[in-house]
Amino acid sequence: MKTENCFFILVLLFVTSCATVKHAGLSARKIKTESGWELPYNIFYPKIYGEVKVPVFIWLHGAGERGDDNVSQLIHVAPYLASDITQSKFPCVVVAPQCPKDGYWAPIKREKWEIINGGKVTPSMSGVITLIEKLLKDPYIDKSRIYIGGLSMGGFGTLDLISRRPELVAAGVPVCGGADLQKVANYKNVPLWIFHGAKDTVVPAQFSRDLVDALKNVGADPKYTEYPDGGHDVWNRAIREPELLQWLFSQQKN
Repeated sequence: MKTENCFFILVLLFVTSCATVKHAGLSARKIKTESGWELPYNIFYPKIYGEVKVPVFIWLHGAGERGDDNVSQLIHVAPYLASDITQSKFPCVVVAPQCPKDGYWAPIKREKWEIINGGKVTPSMSGVITLIEKLLKDPYIDKSRIYIGGLSMGGFGTLDLISRRPELVAAGVPVCGGADLQKVANYKNVPLWIFHGAKDTVVPAQFSRDLVDALKNVGADPKYTEYPDGGHDVWNRAIREPELLQWLFSQQKN
């Protein structure tokens, strides 16, 4: 075998190995909505699944990971949630759906990251709700511990889902997102830990500040972390906050 062919095979094996490790345990699937459209998603099951009931952590990606390859949404956060280091302490089912290229998790004004107040549920969010309802039929899923989180566009989506179906969710982690402030009373009893970077030039931190104020005005007590030196990409920092996952997985619906 020629030297250059050997080198090519070694490189191919290395790349394949890295890709397998990065997304180890995450399985690509699709779910059909009532309209007939299929939502692609990846799902991870912990080792103890089937022995005891386990919680679910649904993670919504940002605008840059939209598409139909059912892989791009795994760039941020989802692999960390499915990693051994996380699962050894907080075993859970991890779900990472993918929004279509031109879609949004929440009704947002195009070319401007602002929520459309009173906007209708998007097809992508309808797919996420269908997926959650399917998961709730699984006898090994802890129905009292469904968690939702997301970054940027996924932060908007996290809050949109909670505003529409608060009864489904035990707690939420929106990162650098925004919300329809007219709906905060719908989820004043859903625990939230909100994150934002003070220097975010994509989605202004004021969106999260206004959300926190609105929640407090209706009697809620959200947790809020704002990084003074943080820009838009604070999600990796947020998900690794020492107390976050301990706080999240301790939340349970009555």
